[in-house]
Amino acid sequence: MSTFKTYFTITCMSFTFLILIYALLSELGLFSPMTMNEILLYFLMTLCGSVLIALTDRLPISNGPVNSLVRILDVAVSVFGIGIAFDLFPLEWSYILPIIGMILIIYVGVSAVVMIKGKADASEINKQLSRRMQQPNKAGGEKHE
Repeated sequence: MSTFKTYFTITCMSFTFLILIYALLSELGLFSPMTMNEILLYFLMTLCGSVLIALTDRLPISNGPVNSLVRILDVAVSVFGIGIAFDLFPLEWSYILPIIGMILIIYVGVSAVVMIKGKADASEINKQLSRRMQQPNKAGGEKHE
């Protein structure tokens, strides 16, 4: 998958997970229903989180857990930066802890989907390569080994 397509997919999946979790928590009476303006701001959060991830992915970090922590911090900076700037939630522990929980759940969910998609794509590429290796060579009629 191309780099742009990967980050666009991350943005869309993050937004979808966020809206679904928020809707569930709203239905349970834990959060108030969203306005159209809030929905757009939540999309801006997911977009900014993806942009920050794209930027920090350029850092020379080869340690998987450290990379994940940096990505989670990217998302947290986006969520709390936009949340505070647009007064989406008060800075109280009763709001901060569920938000951190949502960040972690969404991060794990999106990472899992991206990983599964990547493995499926790799498997398909390997199948195609295997088929090509099995086909006779057009120039000499031989099989590749």
